[in-house]
Amino acid sequence: MKEKKDPIKELSNEFGAVKDTKQESKPRQTELQFEAVEIETVQGAYEIAPDTTVEEMKAMFFDADALVEPRYKIWQLNSGGNRYYYRYNEDNEPEFYPSVTTILHNTLPKSPFLVNWIASKGTEEAEKYMNERAAYGTAMHAAFEKLIISGFYDLDNLKAELKEYIEKNRLPENFIFHADELKKDVLAFAQFCIDYQVKPLAVEVSLVHPENKYAGTIDLPCTMLEKIGGENRISAIVDFKSGRKGFYEGCEIQLHLYKDMWNVNFPDMPIERVFNFSPKDWRKKPSYNLKEQTNSVNAKKIPSLLELASIEDEKKENIFTSVSGKINLFDSPNLQDNIISLTLSELVKKKAKLSDLRQKKQKDNKDIVQDGENASGAKKTANNVE
Repeated sequence: MKEKKDPIKELSNEFGAVKDTKQESKPRQTELQFEAVEIETVQGAYEIAPDTTVEEMKAMFFDADALVEPRYKIWQLNSGGNRYYYRYNEDNEPEFYPSVTTILHNTLPKSPFLVNWIASKGTEEAEKYMNERAAYGTAMHAAFEKLIISGFYDLDNLKAELKEYIEKNRLPENFIFHADELKKDVLAFAQFCIDYQVKPLAVEVSLVHPENKYAGTIDLPCTMLEKIGGENRISAIVDFKSGRKGFYEGCEIQLHLYKDMWNVNFPDMPIERVFNFSPKDWRKKPSYNLKEQTNSVNAKKIPSLLELASIEDEKKENIFTSVSGKINLFDSPNLQDNIISLTLSELVKKKAKLSDLRQKKQKDNKDIVQDGENASGAKKTANNVE
């Protein structure tokens, strides 16, 4: 009787014996690989509670040859529509600082032109438009930063980068129609950099004003020509705006708050002048708006605005409340068991512990991946030798 062939055995003979994975498996690696799937990255902004995110703020660029970097680290916390920065003091306690934009939003009256525009558009339509322009402004900032840091920008790749930005931020597909506008704005910024021979001192650098108790992120501290075609160079802050209809009172005050904050942190490289920049809607030649705000009369309002902001901040509870768990009406429930209330400080401390755990898990996972790669490499080498 002819022996019946075993197809599995034949394949094994042809390609090499299949090893018994049960005998050679490594339980520790398998277990931690599943754990690695759950790891949340600690880079970039991440959610520590519903509607509350935290991100360590690191400068996109920092000229260590010209500047001495501050010794503190700074984080940004966004919660309930408000933005705070914080750092840890000598007792390892978080100290919170309102952002420059939050101070201005809470203290300056809304422009009557803006109020009338919202009324004419309708609240829903106006909010949709403002969110879209805010998203465009973020994309524009990123493009400018890439150009000023590297000195190079591939306009032909801009559309692909914008698609990634749309997917990452879950923007509507028609946002891609801003690609041509963004290309023109990048060219306008490039023209400004050429005209004034701009050299960055830092890009997107976050700082704290320890005396006046506020913080913020500065677009472009730099050195530049005082005037086109001149020889004298100045130290300046340039703040980017994407709007086409000019600059407002808040823009002036914002720049002076940044200037004071910079000079406290870098007394050996003080800022002399401050400017707002925005691209123009040009047709044939790249052009832009550059408005100097150094001598702004509105800057005199800063002490009063800081005092008002402090009062407004004291009125806030700054309490985060989380509701979770199950309710059983048949078991004499204590609903307080379903409620957790934390101050921002307590919330941040919990985040710090969670962050340490994440980082440890990431390190463990990287070690596992490296071990796996080393083992795989060794196996390939052995097979090649055979």
